[in-house]
Amino acid sequence: MATTQPFSTDNPTSTATLEPTSGEKTKAKDIAQYGVATIDKNSSVYQAIALMIKKNVSGLPVVDNSGLAGVISEKDALRLLYETEFVEGCVGDYMTTSVVTFDEDDELCDICQCLIDNSFRRVPILHEGRLAGIITRADLIKANKHKFIPTVSHDASSADTNLTLAKHVMHCGLLTVRKDTHIYEAMDIIATRNITGLPVVDDSMNLVGILSEKDLLKLLYHPNIKPGLVEDHMTGDVVTFEKDDSFFEICHCLVNNNFRRVPILDQGKLVGLISRTDIMAYIMKNRTKFFSQKSKN
Repeated sequence: MATTQPFSTDNPTSTATLEPTSGEKTKAKDIAQYGVATIDKNSSVYQAIALMIKKNVSGLPVVDNSGLAGVISEKDALRLLYETEFVEGCVGDYMTTSVVTFDEDDELCDICQCLIDNSFRRVPILHEGRLAGIITRADLIKANKHKFIPTVSHDASSADTNLTLAKHVMHCGLLTVRKDTHIYEAMDIIATRNITGLPVVDDSMNLVGILSEKDLLKLLYHPNIKPGLVEDHMTGDVVTFEKDDSFFEICHCLVNNNFRRVPILDQGKLVGLISRTDIMAYIMKNRTKFFSQKSKN
């Protein structure tokens, strides 16, 4: 049976620089990724490799009927692929069984020090001894990067830099269409990319409308409809937010309306989108911060 060993430091002062400067200490459960991909110890190595590639992760927790049994890393998998043309056996034959784990109530400063002192990039998080989630180096960076926002002059327009704004949550690199895009092209993007709508922009990235999957559904079985352009079917009246608007205003909007996402603008230009999924993901990773700020709003 695989064994797990909780991390403990021999030098209590080594985490001093990682302690929060004030307030309650952040715990693993505040930022852990839940619903993580796992692999059964009896699965083939090739199944584990395919899952790592699909999920773009650097390792997988290995589980059996008793819970966490070990870890298989992409380094382990790469070595196997590189050295052996046909890898025989199952994941359990190649996994690492001595796994550093943390409880969901452990402090992030300890986890951070562990990931500094070791070569692995992630640690399993346990709840009552069973696998509950994962924390990676990237999770720790995301949870703490707000501490390093450049200092700005404190004038009347300066907001609390700890306040969550739209620009902190939005995702960029957006798929967009123009008004003169053929409706088929827009349909193809929505159908193949599994998205619920497309922002419509001009050549300067000014937002001019939204084409939603609902807009497209109205076309599908209309007896007299003819192919046309996006501008013939888009919605021009769009609820938008500015990049410096409060995250809580956007939450309230998406809770109380039927649309699933809102465009984020910077002086009229489209710079991002925030969806219900983005909000749920943010809250799950930042629950302590979220509800602390929410109580003040």
